[in-house]
Amino acid sequence: MQRRQNAFGTIDHEIHRKRRAAISPFFSKNTVTSAEPMIYDNMGVLEKRLKQHLANGGVVELRKTYLAMTTDTLADHAFHKPLGLLESPEKANNWKRTIKAVAILTPLIKQFTWIIPVALKLPLRPLQMVVPDIARIVALRRVSSRSIALSKDMDKQAKAAIRASRNDLNQKSVSFSDTKSAKSMTVFESILASKGLSAKEKEADRIAQEGFVVLVAGGETTARVLTTATYHLLADKRSALKRLKEELATVMVEPDTQVPVKVLEQLPWLVRTCFLPLLNEGMRPDVFTQNAVIKESLRITALVTSRLPLVSPKEPLRYGEWEIPPGSRLQTPISMTLRDVLLDPTIFADPNDFKPERWLTDNPDLERINQAYVPFGRGSRMCVGLNFALAELYIVIACLFRRFDLELHDTIRERDVDAVRDCFIGEPSPKSLGVRVKAVTPGV
Repeated sequence: MQRRQNAFGTIDHEIHRKRRAAISPFFSKNTVTSAEPMIYDNMGVLEKRLKQHLANGGVVELRKTYLAMTTDTLADHAFHKPLGLLESPEKANNWKRTIKAVAILTPLIKQFTWIIPVALKLPLRPLQMVVPDIARIVALRRVSSRSIALSKDMDKQAKAAIRASRNDLNQKSVSFSDTKSAKSMTVFESILASKGLSAKEKEADRIAQEGFVVLVAGGETTARVLTTATYHLLADKRSALKRLKEELATVMVEPDTQVPVKVLEQLPWLVRTCFLPLLNEGMRPDVFTQNAVIKESLRITALVTSRLPLVSPKEPLRYGEWEIPPGSRLQTPISMTLRDVLLDPTIFADPNDFKPERWLTDNPDLERINQAYVPFGRGSRMCVGLNFALAELYIVIACLFRRFDLELHDTIRERDVDAVRDCFIGEPSPKSLGVRVKAVTPGV
């Protein structure tokens, strides 16, 4: 939570560029493609758990279940240490409480950035008695915690990686030109192998912070989009879900077929090509394929509710009659709220309605709305993990709706889905019971 120690919270443009470059190989398209079997393995565990809980009329709360799956998958990919959340309901519940603590505290920590650094220096037990939410975050960072069932906590993993680097990584140049290199290393080893980072940037506390943010942010955001997508598809079973199931059956002849993401990307209802100009010097426009259903899910979730302030590093910016000086002269931040753009009724007709068809080529406004499609941000600060997130979204949604016939259980959109609180990402009402589902009863 010490925001300036990780790539996401870094203000300085050059430092951010170097920090991002050190972890970006893990989330390249090629590396993510090589990770698809591992994502399918975790999907298999998720399927097993769903069948167990849905048996005999059982009900499943999806956000916790998806969070366990996405966090296990990311931990396996980035740290080679799956947390076993899907295997243990107790661990999954404790992890969800930890993530909830992060969400609740984020607005406070944004204003009082000293809170977590001070808390990390205090004994854990008094914190647990006085401020249990902060204690959960400290436990994740500093000690072996049963709540996440890590054999080593972030700090210990970081220090172990540093010790190993003295014997190996610092003595040779590590290249990520082939996917195998990135796949065989952890995020910590990747940072330590980076030639662009100084020795201070490779200290245990900073790289532990980087690992913390990768795990917490990457797992929670994808789980939230999966939850929202599942809700809207089940709420529109006669149209959007029906069409999705028919299309999935054309490539997943057997429900247990493991289809490569590149095949799922070719489905006409599932996929539309998205053009995103990255808008920073030296970078080419990015063209990637997204599922119309997933694209609409990302838009309507509009997950990031806080502003993202940035400073132009070199060039002045113009807004109307005003010139905003670059960072070299004055630190003048500019920002926008991604949620306000994604739900702007002047851009997206009926913005609160789930309409995947708005992303199909027969929409005359497609080019215009594509320009405002910013769930991952834009430019050099665009989400570094978008390829990994999209692969998880494709695989989980395809497998879930090809293998299960589900219906919503006592789920109310205004209470359980729509964001009403700004905790950096939008949170539903404190009274929310979660998005809950059950198996469709045959003949009903």
